[in-house]
Amino acid sequence: MSITWNEKLSVGHDLIDDQHKELFKRYDSLIDACKSGKGKAEIRPMLDFLLEYVNRHFAEEERFMLRLSYPDREEHLRQHREFLNKVTEASAELDEKGATVSVVTSISHTTFNWLIRHVRQTDVELGRFIVGQAA
Repeated sequence: MSITWNEKLSVGHDLIDDQHKELFKRYDSLIDACKSGKGKAEIRPMLDFLLEYVNRHFAEEERFMLRLSYPDREEHLRQHREFLNKVTEASAELDEKGATVSVVTSISHTTFNWLIRHVRQTDVELGRFIVGQAA
């Protein structure tokens, strides 16, 4: 389940789009490691890096929302917390059980479904707002 960048995923803001492209690339590396049967020792640093990158990206989006008084900020922040909680739970499961099929499947599905839904809907709305404010 890789994420291929296309215009439907563009939010219309270069910085956010570039960060999403990098995020999807990191996600794909993690999923490739999971699919090829890599162990916890190889998956753990990739998952940690993904989490660290997501935190930086979320902070960037949150700065835009705060600075521009984005009206849907609280819901957007709630979704960010939800994703971080899900990935943190999957990370704990990786530590507890190792890189089992169920764990890597959980990581894959959790991250894929959330990222696609969030970017296509929530981030696209944010991008429109940011671009509209700049006009």
